[in-house]
Amino acid sequence: MIPGIHHPFYLRNDDLRAKLTRLATDQRTLLLIYSLAALTVTIQRGVFGFPNDFAIYRAAFWNLVHNQDLYVLRMDQAHDYFKYSPTFALLFAPFAAPPFVVGLFLWNLANALSIFFALRMLLPAEQWPIAHWLVFLPTLRSMQSSQSNALVAALLIFAFVSFERGRLWQAGWTIAVGTLTKIFPLVAAVFALPRPDRKPAILIGLTTMTILIVIPLVIISPAGLLSQYQSWGGLERTEAGLVTSSMMQLIRDAGVTWPAWPIQVLGAAVLLALLILRRAEWKDRSFRLQFLGFVMVFCVVFNHRAERQSAVIALAGMVIWHLSSRPPRAGWRTVLVSLVYVLVAVSSTSVVPDALKQLLGPTIRFSAPLSLLWLVMVGDLVRTRSTVYAIERD
Repeated sequence: MIPGIHHPFYLRNDDLRAKLTRLATDQRTLLLIYSLAALTVTIQRGVFGFPNDFAIYRAAFWNLVHNQDLYVLRMDQAHDYFKYSPTFALLFAPFAAPPFVVGLFLWNLANALSIFFALRMLLPAEQWPIAHWLVFLPTLRSMQSSQSNALVAALLIFAFVSFERGRLWQAGWTIAVGTLTKIFPLVAAVFALPRPDRKPAILIGLTTMTILIVIPLVIISPAGLLSQYQSWGGLERTEAGLVTSSMMQLIRDAGVTWPAWPIQVLGAAVLLALLILRRAEWKDRSFRLQFLGFVMVFCVVFNHRAERQSAVIALAGMVIWHLSSRPPRAGWRTVLVSLVYVLVAVSSTSVVPDALKQLLGPTIRFSAPLSLLWLVMVGDLVRTRSTVYAIERD
């Protein structure tokens, strides 16, 4: 280049390099924030409090090692039942083996970093900062209860990304781990249905699920494992009659005393119907990303035992749905996303006075906005076809 002459090509390259440098700096800062949050929560709950859920998971691993019933309440270990699979208890070994506080930090860090890098793998670079900032608050809320929700949200995203990259075995393992953690991530298997390689994908999924179901045999006998699954099944049957923050709660509040499963089946039927009706749009990445967000919200809205700590799964799905909508994004989307975020994420913080929280109540602050969001997503996905085709014609 001649001195003093600024060619547009070089200007564009300089601008690009500056933008990439700012983005890398922002990402390092956000990564540090997520990591420090994991450390802060560990000190807050592990040193100055009692992380009950982590204590449950940790005790479950040692109970499995000693061939004790995982699903018996032992108040000397923790203050609630272990409700996950024997496989989850075994896979918790890396966090159960170290000293208590060290294991808690590793668990919190695994949750924080998994959702952080899942969003990086899924979204374009220019959307990373806003996605990470919006998902940070519900991630922090989940970590404060030492729960697995951020990890489950990440597993749903990892499964989707694995299918996108044609890595069927990776998708199978991811779905299997998620399912044996919270059951509902099994719905991620729908991402295989529109694919031309759906048959091997389903076969691989069944194989990985089978392997993980029986993997506790490395430390207990077949009879012992069968007994654990029978005990788990008994606890799940008891839990099935309990309803917390979900669409089922709204329906019961309206006076309809149905059990949870017919409503869950109806929700799953709507999900599958949308996938079938819009299978032609599966070639469009924007539609696929919106459908992923829809599935993540479904996992919370139709989970009869959902609770506020589960919000990270639904809100991460909402963020993905909103960011993947084709520009210019409709103003109503932004208004809806802002309203849901304030009610579900911000209202649970100490910024909001307790009197206002009590006035709004748990339904308005969780079940109602997420159920409304899911219904709006249904309508939006129904009309996606005409929108996509109109853009293609233009």
